[in-house]
Amino acid sequence: KNLTSQMESKFGSMNMASNIQQWFVTLAKSSNPYQKKEDNREVEIKTVIRLLHEIDNRIDPEFLEIGGDDRVSLKVEGAKRELSQLSSGFSSILKLVQAIVSGYGYFTNETQLQNVKGIVLIDEIESHLHLTWQVNIIPLLKKLFPNTTFYITTHSSVVLSQLREGEAYTLYRDQDGSVKTHKIPSPNKAALADILKDVFKVDLNQIKLENSSVDEQKDAKKNLLDLIKKQGDK
Repeated sequence: KNLTSQMESKFGSMNMASNIQQWFVTLAKSSNPYQKKEDNREVEIKTVIRLLHEIDNRIDPEFLEIGGDDRVSLKVEGAKRELSQLSSGFSSILKLVQAIVSGYGYFTNETQLQNVKGIVLIDEIESHLHLTWQVNIIPLLKKLFPNTTFYITTHSSVVLSQLREGEAYTLYRDQDGSVKTHKIPSPNKAALADILKDVFKVDLNQIKLENSSVDEQKDAKKNLLDLIKKQGDK
C-alpha cells in the first residue's frame, strides 16, 4: 500500500488529466544552477520544449517564460503564446510528451531523455487525441522517442491503420479464460472500412443497409430498374 501511495504521489504529473502548466512551474521553481547536473531536472523542461519544436517548427525551442502569476508562455512564430491559448488537440500532444519525459526523468539521470531506452504503456491513446492527431500519432512517437518500445491499446481504426506487419494484435480470451493474441496482418495496407469490419466487427455497409428505410430501398430498386431499361432501349 505504501509503495502504491508513493507511486501515485511521484507520478501525479504523468496523468493525462494533470495540469501541464503547473508541471512547468513546479519543475522550474525546483531547479537551480547550483544543483548537481544529474539532480537538476530543468533538462525535462528543455527536452519537452525541444520536442514540441520537432512536432511544430514554428515553436521556438529555446524559449519558455513563466510570469509572476505563474502563467507559462511559449513563443510561436516569434509571438508569445500562453499554454492556455494552445488548441486542445496540441495540448493533448503536449501532455503525452510531458508524461513520457517526466517518467524518464524520474527513473534515470540521463540528460538526453528523448533517447532513453525504455517501455511506455498507453491505454486507449485515441481518447486523448483529436482525429487529426490520431492519423499521425504512431509515426510521431517513433520519431520523437526512437529507443522507446510502445505498447498501446486502441479502439480506433485510424490509429490501427498506421501499424505495420507484426506490430498489431487483437487480445481475446479462450475457453479457459486465458488471454491470447492474434496478429492483425499489415493494418497499414488495409482500408479503414475493412479494419472496422475484420478487427472491430463493425460492418459499415451492413449498418447503412439496415438504417436505410424501406421506401429508400424501393426507390433505389426502381431507379436501378429504370436505368437497366434505358440501357436496354439504346
